[in-house]
Amino acid sequence: MRFSSLTLEDFGPYKGVQTLDLTGDDGVTIIWGNNGRGKTTLLNAFRYALYGKVYGRNARMAHSLQKIGNWESFDEGKYGFRVSLNMEVDGVDYELTRQYSVRSGVTVPRSDNDYKEDVFLKKGGTFVSPNERDHILQTIMPEKVSRFFLFDAELLGEYEELLNDESAMGPKIKNSIEGILGVPILINGHTDTNEILKEYRKDMSKLARHNQHAEKVGTLLEAKQSELETHEAERDALREELETLKSAKQTIEEEMSRTERIRDLLNQKGRLEETIVSKKAMLSDTLRELQSLTKQAWKGMLGTRIGSVVEELNKAIEELKEKDARHVYSEQLMAELRAGIGSGRCPMCEQPMDNDLICRLEEELKHPKAGFASLTQEEKTNLIEMQARKTQLERLITPNLRDEIRSLEARIAGLKVDISDAEQQLAAVERQLSGVEDMDGIASLVKEYANCVAKISIVEQGIQKQEEKINDIKHLIRELEDQLKKHGGGDLKIAENKRNFCEQLTDIFDKGVELYRERLKDKVEQDASDVFLRISNEPDYCGLRINENYGLSIIHRGGRTIEIRSAGYEHIVALSLIGALHKNAPLQGPIIMDSPFGRLDPDHKEKMVAALPSLSEQVILFVYEDEVDTQLVRRLLGSTLQHEYSLERISAMHTKIIET
Repeated sequence: MRFSSLTLEDFGPYKGVQTLDLTGDDGVTIIWGNNGRGKTTLLNAFRYALYGKVYGRNARMAHSLQKIGNWESFDEGKYGFRVSLNMEVDGVDYELTRQYSVRSGVTVPRSDNDYKEDVFLKKGGTFVSPNERDHILQTIMPEKVSRFFLFDAELLGEYEELLNDESAMGPKIKNSIEGILGVPILINGHTDTNEILKEYRKDMSKLARHNQHAEKVGTLLEAKQSELETHEAERDALREELETLKSAKQTIEEEMSRTERIRDLLNQKGRLEETIVSKKAMLSDTLRELQSLTKQAWKGMLGTRIGSVVEELNKAIEELKEKDARHVYSEQLMAELRAGIGSGRCPMCEQPMDNDLICRLEEELKHPKAGFASLTQEEKTNLIEMQARKTQLERLITPNLRDEIRSLEARIAGLKVDISDAEQQLAAVERQLSGVEDMDGIASLVKEYANCVAKISIVEQGIQKQEEKINDIKHLIRELEDQLKKHGGGDLKIAENKRNFCEQLTDIFDKGVELYRERLKDKVEQDASDVFLRISNEPDYCGLRINENYGLSIIHRGGRTIEIRSAGYEHIVALSLIGALHKNAPLQGPIIMDSPFGRLDPDHKEKMVAALPSLSEQVILFVYEDEVDTQLVRRLLGSTLQHEYSLERISAMHTKIIET
């Protein structure tokens, strides 16, 4: 397939009728335009003509078509738009026109519902019916393989997922790759022959029931075949559920990626709210603790004075107690001396005392010293009163709480600052979230993702169990069919031969799918390596190695895989894969790329430009002027540069296509 021309009428910034002429020999067409001039809109014009869809930047969701019409024309009362794509497919000319016009009775359209879409296809100059039109469009370029023809730079990130076994995107791209390479044809063949095999086995069972010797085996065989169909149906239903869950998982992953910043803000909001609640609770507890200490603080303030009074009381009490103790001691001593005088022996050492000593002791006992006198009644009363007063005062003595109160006050001040800071941060986060809708749905994405992953695991286990049961039943069916051979008649023999033939055919398709896949991978790996080596400027890289998902790893000449590669090399690897797929696909068509040089350094840009004609017979590029040097492009492409156009700004809502 080759594109001959693209005609736009009031599509995006392209006011009025404007045409891109794409006729010529094999080669490259370049459309130069700065940001905002409509390069992505031109890519969408091809997509709209073929599939009736328009994608926004950084999104894989269809854009509202009502917003695609030219604004200046809309303000002038001319509504809707039209895109016509002329192409040649296998030597046959086609003209595809898709137009979006206002419905009858609508004065000023306000939404997509106010428009209707019409699609016309001419084949060799003759209009075809809608059914034939749809069949032809599905045949020449199915939408599921459009990612390998309509190629914007935003797809590069998806190709990186081909190396990630845990990503849902990798298997999806793999299926698309196998679709463009023709693998589903063999898979469908395997499916069809397997269904026919089931019918032949049923025929054997029915014939066996009419055979007297094989009736029991036939009845059991028929029951097992019915059981097999039940388990296969359950397995197939689980597989469909698995695909649905994987698709849902991918959708959630994409939504999580799109709303990552919002989810970060929601998580931050939750953490700040928890911090505020926690800090306020701590502040409340600390205030209560300070209030309790404040009630006791006056005691601490009197502590010094009370301590001084208690110290004086202790001194006076000790003096009276000491006087009372001396009196008691003197009374005991005098009692012992009197006993010694009576016995004539010393009360301490039991030695005899002479009369002179006894006389002196008797004289001393008649006149005791004043220091050994007992407490007077007044002193006894004072002692009791002072002891009672001391007890009361000691109850009032508490440590000085000043330092502890100051510590609590500092803690309170710190908590208030923390709460204020958190509240200000929370207010800032809430301002950023003020325009966000469905925050509850966004916040629940992580939980939805976890639930989806858990369901996938359960369904995969269910599929495995069904496969085990299916294999067991198939083994038993084979044994029963072998038993039928012993009793087989003519018709049964014919049915058996049909079954055997179909089994062999199914086996051929089964092995053929895997063999075709492996050969395709080898061929894609080799062709991608050829493109890669033409673009790469690293002499130590010797090629690429393909994985199960058709992801490509860079291989060092020493045999090691380059685990971490730059964004520029990711770009180069993706472009190499695109070129290899086009070379091996049964469906041949142009490559249309938007901003393909953005992440390449000057050396790689030069090599990439030189390699463009080898990617496909027809390459159409949308490039901004500083993305790659114009003179370099013209020098490297030479005669393979078929057309050059520039996008000239007339106004913010009006771009004109100029051929240079």
